[in-house]
Amino acid sequence: MAGSVVDVISSSSTKRSKLWDIFTFYTERASMNGIVFVVDSLHINKRIFWLILLLSATGAMTFHLYSLVSKYLDYAKHSDINIGFSSLEFPAVTICNVNIMRVSKVENASDAVQDFMNRLSQNNLETKVGQNSPENDVIVTGDESDTDEKVSMADFLDTFDDNFDFDQDNVEDSFYDANSPQSWEAVANRSTITTLVENFKDVYSFMNITDKKSVGHQLGDMLRQCSFATRKCERNFSQSTNSDYGNCYTIQDARYVSKKNGPSGGLELILYLEIDEYLPLITSGKGAHIVIHDKNTVPLPEEEGIAVSAGQQTMIGLKQIKITRLGNPYVACKNVDDFYRQYKVNYTRNLCQKMCFLKQIYNECKCLDTSYYFINVLLKINGTKTCLTSDEVKCVTRIKVSFRGDNETCGCYSPCSERIFDTYVSSRTWPNNDLLSVLVKDVCTTNVDICQKLKNKSELEIRENFLKLNIFYRDLNYEELAEQPNYEIFQLLSDFGGTMGLWIGLSVLSLFEIINVISELLYCLICNRRHRRN
Repeated sequence: MAGSVVDVISSSSTKRSKLWDIFTFYTERASMNGIVFVVDSLHINKRIFWLILLLSATGAMTFHLYSLVSKYLDYAKHSDINIGFSSLEFPAVTICNVNIMRVSKVENASDAVQDFMNRLSQNNLETKVGQNSPENDVIVTGDESDTDEKVSMADFLDTFDDNFDFDQDNVEDSFYDANSPQSWEAVANRSTITTLVENFKDVYSFMNITDKKSVGHQLGDMLRQCSFATRKCERNFSQSTNSDYGNCYTIQDARYVSKKNGPSGGLELILYLEIDEYLPLITSGKGAHIVIHDKNTVPLPEEEGIAVSAGQQTMIGLKQIKITRLGNPYVACKNVDDFYRQYKVNYTRNLCQKMCFLKQIYNECKCLDTSYYFINVLLKINGTKTCLTSDEVKCVTRIKVSFRGDNETCGCYSPCSERIFDTYVSSRTWPNNDLLSVLVKDVCTTNVDICQKLKNKSELEIRENFLKLNIFYRDLNYEELAEQPNYEIFQLLSDFGGTMGLWIGLSVLSLFEIINVISELLYCLICNRRHRRN
């Protein structure tokens, strides 16, 4: 190098010449394309020509860089699908009888439930559902051959709302606020039978948890056979309750690993449904409700699951899918590890929304909705008094109508990682006559009273008391769906360098050259200012 920047500064006589000399000193040695022709060209026309080219290339480079940065800030993503094959951990399975409460145990229920059921029995309900409107639903009172007196279902519900209190001591009004159009807006077009069932569920939800468990179907009566991979499974079921199905039972075991596909490698259950215990009018179907979910998650049968019909063998084939999401800034998702550390259960979006709903009731109504006892325990608010007074019940109703559960209100985003199970369901009539007699004998060995009832029933009625359930992996392949960014930071840096090199010949070292020139020019200005002051 001929000379140095210090020599240039010291040999220059004026401030302007010093700055120009520093600029020309570096441009003559710069690796940046074009700028040397702007400075060293002998003719002004050539200088202008090269200056226009340099400015045009710089503008094009700036636009190109802007498009690259915009592309990166879009945070676009795609999903990679990988197929794996291995032994698969079996999911948790929750089973519920569709009948919420045994009719023989109504006398052990709360006074409110007993009053509700007494009103139904007093009217000796027989419904004839109208074809056009709920008002055509008919209740026949007494023996129809002796009297023509008929009471419409709508009139019965009106009488019920006028006279019934959820708690005889505390509640003065019916559950719904008749003066609130919001409360009735969603109910107005429902059939009276649906309204009757919903009213019963509301009454049932205010029972204490001990009574709910005692009046519901018991696992010992309902479960006749349980095996996993053809081996008898232990009775390690956990119990939960909800206002749609009463008692539900969940089986999950870390030792349950499917090493082969098909029914012989999965779970097999035979259930006795106790059809005689079904509540008239309240329970409209026969069968069970099944929820298949990841282990250590809270089942919500009222919002998810599979309906299983009585008198049938139902085959549920599974396919395991693992989903991994990128999280911020690509997509908002919930960190499942943080949730588990706080609540000791795995995160699901449905659970988060339910927790948000119950917390809103707790905060606004200052009482507890007992419909979801276990979730209240998770939230550590289970010691709060139950919502029973008229104002409290109306407050709960208002929140049920207005609750949205969106991400802005509750922050219930999809989990950053989760495991779901795709299901394929098929069924057939079950059991045949020979097996049916074996099942009846099995029931008779444990309950003489039930045995006597079964002997007085037809073959079809007996068959409808049983169902068989097979849950298994269709094959041991599993899918992994992993979100990946379309445009990563390293790709952006690479394209950045390529763009600058394409348009004006810049590299990383060239950038440092420019920084060095700017620093030298600033240094010269500062020195000149100090020199003038002195």
